[in-house]
Amino acid sequence: MCDAAALGYEAARQEAIRTLGCGKLPPRQLPTKKEIREKLALLSRDQQVVLRHRLFKELLIVMRRLRAFHPQVEAEMLTVPIAPDARYEIKVIDAPVETIVRLLPEATRLPVEKAQESRLQTWCPSEEACIYLEGVFFLCVRIGKDEVGALQKPHMGIVALESEIKMLDTESEREVMEMTSSPPDRFVQFAALLWPLEEVMLSPTRHPEGDALYHSLQVFQLASDARPYDEEFLLAALLHDVGKAIDPEDHLAAGLAALNECVSERTAVLIELHPQAHCYLDSTLGVRARRRLEANPNFEELLLLAECDKKGRQCGIGVPDVEQALAQIRSMSDTYSD
Repeated sequence: MCDAAALGYEAARQEAIRTLGCGKLPPRQLPTKKEIREKLALLSRDQQVVLRHRLFKELLIVMRRLRAFHPQVEAEMLTVPIAPDARYEIKVIDAPVETIVRLLPEATRLPVEKAQESRLQTWCPSEEACIYLEGVFFLCVRIGKDEVGALQKPHMGIVALESEIKMLDTESEREVMEMTSSPPDRFVQFAALLWPLEEVMLSPTRHPEGDALYHSLQVFQLASDARPYDEEFLLAALLHDVGKAIDPEDHLAAGLAALNECVSERTAVLIELHPQAHCYLDSTLGVRARRRLEANPNFEELLLLAECDKKGRQCGIGVPDVEQALAQIRSMSDTYSD
């Protein structure tokens, strides 16, 4: 996508993000080298499974048409890396060349010299006939002599190849079931909702600190200092403004809709009622609304959240980043779940 050596690692990552249409991101939002290596390894592994499955199916189609001649392929195909630009051989012994060509009308029979000059630099002994099929993979049907030791390496036939394809199909189905059955990581959702707040600039008169993310992290830090043991309260403090990056006109409803079932009912109530708690502290809440708020079992936490919200508007103070804040809450969640 871009030349990391020429640009420098950080510049290369930014260029990749720009090419993908994500704009310019701050360094802390970019993947780390470790994350990139892990993702590439995963993609490489998944790609090999797909390539091997496709190769085996192409081989099986040809081998079934040559069933009468007991075609074989090398068993090392089960373990070696698969590449589309490599040659893969199907070996048959003492089969009439004309019959093979008739069974494979789309195939090409190249002279030895032409085969050696091809883009794949394929090679076929002069005493054997080679028939080529070029699709996603470059297949070669080699017709050899019926001699002792003709198949020196371990080989597998149609039945074994069908079994391997069935195993790959079963493994793929199992992975899909695991992916669809495992619940999504709610902390990934939280991070996805928090990062856009960095682009939401708040009113300079009411929020001199600047953007909504910096404000949210300040509120989280204050909440953590006050109630470090209360996971639901800390989540409410961290996520109370996520809706501002979705719908500035009704950020409260937008945020709650986005969080949906990712937070507990108590966290949702704290987020929903914290504006009323502001009015309570400012003595601008009506009598009936004050009584309803005072009757709420989370009344004290609501007032505390409103106080943290008011105080979290400082300029230039240190705050944890998104990953650190979420890691702190996740550790609490893991501890209590154990």
